[in-house]
Amino acid sequence: MKRTLALSAMLFTASLGIAAPKSYRLPSVDLKQPIIWGSEAEGAGVVLAFGGQDQVGEEGRAPTRLKVDGKWIDLREELRKANPTQKTHDAMAKLVRDFDRAIVANRSDFFGGTMTDFDGRTWVQKFAVHTKSPEFEALDKSFPPTPASYQELTRIQRRIEQFVQRIDAEPSGRALSPIVFDPKSKLFVFVGGDHLDYLTNDTWVFDPAKRRWELRLPMTAPAPRANHTLKANDDGTITLSGGYTYTSTVDYLGGHYRDLDDGDWTYDVASNTWKGANAGVASDTRVYRTGPYDPAFFTDCETPDRKSQLALLEKLPPNTWTKMNPPRMPQMNRDWGSAIIDNDRRNVILRWAGGHSAHCGTDVLQYHIATNRWELTHPIEFPLGQTYTNTEYPEGFNFNQRPWISGHTYQNYGWDLNEEKMLFLGKHRWYYAYDTKYGDWTGERFEKPKGMIYDSSFYTLTTTATNDGLVCWTAQGKLFRFDEGWKELALVGEKLPGAVVDNSTLTWDQKRNRLLFVVKSYGDKVKFSGQVHEVDLKTLNVKALSPGGMEAASDIPYLCQMRYSDEHDLCLVGGTLSPDKDGLRRTPAFDCAGNRWVSLKIVGDDPSGAKGRNVSLGLMWHRKSGLFWAVDAKSQVFALRLDVAKAEMKALGE
Repeated sequence: MKRTLALSAMLFTASLGIAAPKSYRLPSVDLKQPIIWGSEAEGAGVVLAFGGQDQVGEEGRAPTRLKVDGKWIDLREELRKANPTQKTHDAMAKLVRDFDRAIVANRSDFFGGTMTDFDGRTWVQKFAVHTKSPEFEALDKSFPPTPASYQELTRIQRRIEQFVQRIDAEPSGRALSPIVFDPKSKLFVFVGGDHLDYLTNDTWVFDPAKRRWELRLPMTAPAPRANHTLKANDDGTITLSGGYTYTSTVDYLGGHYRDLDDGDWTYDVASNTWKGANAGVASDTRVYRTGPYDPAFFTDCETPDRKSQLALLEKLPPNTWTKMNPPRMPQMNRDWGSAIIDNDRRNVILRWAGGHSAHCGTDVLQYHIATNRWELTHPIEFPLGQTYTNTEYPEGFNFNQRPWISGHTYQNYGWDLNEEKMLFLGKHRWYYAYDTKYGDWTGERFEKPKGMIYDSSFYTLTTTATNDGLVCWTAQGKLFRFDEGWKELALVGEKLPGAVVDNSTLTWDQKRNRLLFVVKSYGDKVKFSGQVHEVDLKTLNVKALSPGGMEAASDIPYLCQMRYSDEHDLCLVGGTLSPDKDGLRRTPAFDCAGNRWVSLKIVGDDPSGAKGRNVSLGLMWHRKSGLFWAVDAKSQVFALRLDVAKAEMKALGE
């Protein structure tokens, strides 16, 4: 419907001879620079730099810097010490983050079908310790678990967040926001910018003599934007021109930005007033992306029904893949990744996929098995001109202290049972943790060991969960296990092959406490040898199993997913064989007890696709539901109740 209205609007403007706004993609930047998307300007004998992402620092946002006598000076600590409200800001900033996490945790219970009211009064009391601002008045009540309540809570949280940012020592992080020096007032002026999940229009001035930022709050201001231009007119006024806003497009490789064509705006520094071709909007306004980029999109439909969903799962026909068809589907293709389950913590499937020519946001999608609902926990952030690139994604944290996706995620993330977090290993030097309790990254990063740091490691670092910690397999055939940090396992016996892009995987055989590995050389023309390697996790001995049916296993078209089920004592392959004489694409599997390759008759909505090969498939076994689960690139969810006795299992090749 929205697409139809948008098309009608375009046709109408075309009939009037008015050119429709053009959507576009931003150009990429040089990622070799430590600070990207920042700005600087010269005046009063110094150069001021602010804005942009610091790819090296711990905070993500670049600090205020001055170049004096050719040397850059980092002013962050000096500004913080001189700010009389800094202690209040720091205490409230932590409270705001905790408040956000409490909202997300409560809303996640809503998606899981265990609904409770959100107690706003408790949070009023917490905030009131630091200030009695009227910003908190709307929070002084209990919120029932409804879509309207969560939307109201989000509005309140954002309002409080803005209040807290106003008392910080420097502006909040933002990208593509120019700086200009006004020679009359001898102040630098800084307006708006892209926080990457929202656009802002706040106006700040920096006094180089006093080394102090000041937030200006004029009655009105230009609409939020980024990548605009600022020009000093030498008379105490500044002219703002152009800039972009968001499109919220979900088109494949679509343009996420379009220019604002609202004429020039003039800011009078002395009187703190903006004038333009229209009335403008309130100062310190934000603009967020809409539709499936907004968490509200996923709450704004029927209430999650746990009872009906669990009854549906109980009645699934055996050996039949069934589409779940969640009522609200994420948009943009989520290629080049897997999917994992958080092992009964919240019983959610986590989907962290995208990158090259696909979705590039920092969001980890959460699918609630108990209610058949997708959840987006926070507004989506995009890495500006780095979207859709293959390997060129920023390092470090963004302004919300979340890591950017890697060019592909494949299987470089997994669930650690001991930490009860998802660990993401796809960045060159660092690994990051995601907490389903709060639906967010933890804001911390940790250095990987040397053996897990190599060029394009995101392609081949391959993980699987075990009771003793997450295990990672490298391209060099090394194994690391997570135990309060990554520790290399001292393998003995035969040589373990290395993981390769697209065509290798490992899984944990819980019954025998061993890891099983399959690998095929890269390229569709290369056939699988049928070999399976094991690593005994007690002795760390490596052994080639040479299973039965190795020659016939060369017909398996794709080996990026193989998952073990302790209930069935077999490993199901995420792919299907060529059609047999009856046109059936049988599903290969590894029979652990028999050490042989077999095939099963499984029908229904095959998540591997018409050709039996899905490069973006996420395949999982979930013991609690007794089902195999799968997610495809379009975020469709599939469930399978396997009954081996009725699946006509036979040796591969028969």
